[in-house]
Amino acid sequence: MTKHLRTAIVIISLISFATSVFAQSDTAYIKDNKDMLTVRVYGLYEAINLEISPISNGPVLIYRPNSPQHIGVAGFYKWFGLGLAIQTPLLADDKDIYGTSSSIDLRINTYGSWINAELAYANYEGFYLENSPHIVKNFTNGDPYLIRPDLEISSISGIFYLVPNHRRHSFRAAYIQNEYQRKSAGSFLLAPAFQINRLQAQSSLIPEDYAEQYDIYEQDQLVRGRFNFVGIFAGYSYSLVILKRFYVNLALLPGAFLQYYDYHTETEHYNRNKAYFLWTSRFAAGYNGKKWFAGMGGVSGFNNPVLPLNTSAYALGVEQFRFWIGTRFNIKK
Repeated sequence: MTKHLRTAIVIISLISFATSVFAQSDTAYIKDNKDMLTVRVYGLYEAINLEISPISNGPVLIYRPNSPQHIGVAGFYKWFGLGLAIQTPLLADDKDIYGTSSSIDLRINTYGSWINAELAYANYEGFYLENSPHIVKNFTNGDPYLIRPDLEISSISGIFYLVPNHRRHSFRAAYIQNEYQRKSAGSFLLAPAFQINRLQAQSSLIPEDYAEQYDIYEQDQLVRGRFNFVGIFAGYSYSLVILKRFYVNLALLPGAFLQYYDYHTETEHYNRNKAYFLWTSRFAAGYNGKKWFAGMGGVSGFNNPVLPLNTSAYALGVEQFRFWIGTRFNIKK
């Protein structure tokens, strides 16, 4: 566990613990189940990709890992939650064609009442060039795709959701189910966020033949680097309750961010700063019963920063979709 990750866990946990102690909910809108242990199993589809878009006439390069499917388990008690998902190699495509990948996804949630915080760590190693048929010279059907087993992408991200109308609108009910939303309600959201990304390979991520054909500058031939972001979102979240136990939640959050990146090519070192706008959205829908619950949800946007170098732009994307089933039970006699 990195120093950044340990520090973020401590800060997020202390803040959420404090807000869970001093805040109260409107019981006509929210039923509290935090004194019960909430557990779930879930499937996670995480479509991570790295896109390289040259400003010249060259086609976009798209790197993906082989097997985006994960299976995980998570538990929540009072204000703290922990989830771990691992890759399911049995669902990977033909390894002789697309190579092998390994990955891990760790999530820590600390949900107070008016502050809800989420911390995520993801690490992927081993990628293939998805559009190899259009990039690799003399590529024929059945040939192996261009494989980069040396490419590793890791990310630590954190986001704090400040919920002014926490007495009537519950993030817990929508996303971790240790509360129950009795009536439809929404709230304005303010969400400070950060992300620390690291990309690392042994040679340029732009194939040599491609770089020569499209005159890609040396400054754009990334080998490794750190790409960090910090900023704030502001938006709105609403939960619609249907037939008492079914719900749909949608949150839309535009934001402004500062970007810092420090990267190396095979011969040079560069660093830059930039301000830009970014957005994120998230949704959840499901059934929240007295003991059992099930649902699905996803996150889009926050993990899609564009990294403009010189004449090329790198974009890291992580689109997530998950489905879950779980239960709650008393652990005190």
